[in-house]
Amino acid sequence: MLAAFVSSGGNMGQAKQRGTIEQRIAQAQAKIEATRPEKLVCNGCGADVTTIHPVSTRGLTGVESIWLGQCDCGQTTFAASGKPEAVQAFFDALGSDTELTLGSQSRDGSQHETS
Repeated sequence: MLAAFVSSGGNMGQAKQRGTIEQRIAQAQAKIEATRPEKLVCNGCGADVTTIHPVSTRGLTGVESIWLGQCDCGQTTFAASGKPEAVQAFFDALGSDTELTLGSQSRDGSQHETS
């Protein structure tokens, strides 16, 4: 089967309307950076974890951002934001093969509790 597509010439694609590839990359990076917590609080020892790295959320529908930090005590701490059921599914999958201590905290890390 052969399909033909006709361009009307004057209409720009949706991506092009949002800017150049460089502008779209910068917009995506700024959107992710806006979700960066000031710090993470280690669920193991309670220490502040300030070296935090973004993790790709590609393929994780409903998860807007994931951040990862390594505490000096050796424990890895994750933070995720997005739809509550998607975030819970992420942590459920993460903890399926390992012991996982879940916690919640405010964005600035001043309020923290483990479950």
